[in-house]
Amino acid sequence: LYNPQYRSTLWTKLKKHVADNVVPVIVKMATDRGYEVVFTPPYHSDMQPIEMVWSYVKGGVGRQYNTSTKFPDVRERLDREFDRLPSSVIYDCICHTTRKVVDLSAYLQSLDDVDDAAGSCFSSDSESDSDGDSCDDCDLADYDGHE
Repeated sequence: LYNPQYRSTLWTKLKKHVADNVVPVIVKMATDRGYEVVFTPPYHSDMQPIEMVWSYVKGGVGRQYNTSTKFPDVRERLDREFDRLPSSVIYDCICHTTRKVVDLSAYLQSLDDVDDAAGSCFSSDSESDSDGDSCDDCDLADYDGHE
């Protein structure tokens, strides 16, 4: 017996199960080889080289648009733009993304360093603040988040 409510309930449970328990094959392959897989945030095209390549191709197709353009024309132009796509554009997009990721990683590491420094200043298992333990040797001004 078909009931749309069952489908919705099952789909909700299945999505949660997959998210909690199923690791994509490519992620497993990478982690098995010692790599850490980090996903880019959605809608950050400067961190996804394919989006920059797609933008380049769409720009070429869009410049050819006129009032008599039909869908088959767009398809033909799209194929032509992909055929003409220089490998240097792809390479540059990948390099751009790599620089962004390296810069972001360094920034996040500096934030972690600040957190670690603040944590070591504000926590002490062996002594209490009343024992005169201060944070004089820990200057947070040294950690502005920029190298």
